[in-house]
Amino acid sequence: MKLWIMLVPTLSLIVMGLALAGVQAKTNFSGTWLLDKSRSNLSALTGMGADAEKAQNATVTMVVTHEGTTLQVTRTLKTASEETTQTQTYNTDGTPTNNVGPRGGTIVSKTSWEGENLVIVSTRNMAILWKDVSIQGKTTWSLSADGNTLLIDSHIRSPRGEQQFKGVFEKQ
Repeated sequence: MKLWIMLVPTLSLIVMGLALAGVQAKTNFSGTWLLDKSRSNLSALTGMGADAEKAQNATVTMVVTHEGTTLQVTRTLKTASEETTQTQTYNTDGTPTNNVGPRGGTIVSKTSWEGENLVIVSTRNMAILWKDVSIQGKTTWSLSADGNTLLIDSHIRSPRGEQQFKGVFEKQ
């Protein structure tokens, strides 16, 4: 009987330790990231479409602050003639967030974890030429094992069809 009483606290500690070992820390994407144009689909990421020369000379920088369940992303696009900055915030616990899109309008997003990757599912409803349209997106963020390369894969579905984009960012 005395042996059982002595074993209960020890077994409890072992079980608790195993449970804590099973809980993985989520990836933290904080940092300043610079787009590697040679490994990215640049014209799609910068939203410049057919203006290939402008896209080729652009730089894209992201400053990411990832604290707890909040991910704040400030993107800066610099070309020879202009610089634009946009900040968006996401809740990584799956609760919806609203952000303003690059050309106005509201983007509603739900962000969740798939293993160590962060997945952002977004819907944007807007009027284009007097017609209401809906654009859906699924973006996956993944970090290299050394934490120095951020890969952002996006799949967009819109009235123009489906598009796949890739951005590779290096930590500064």
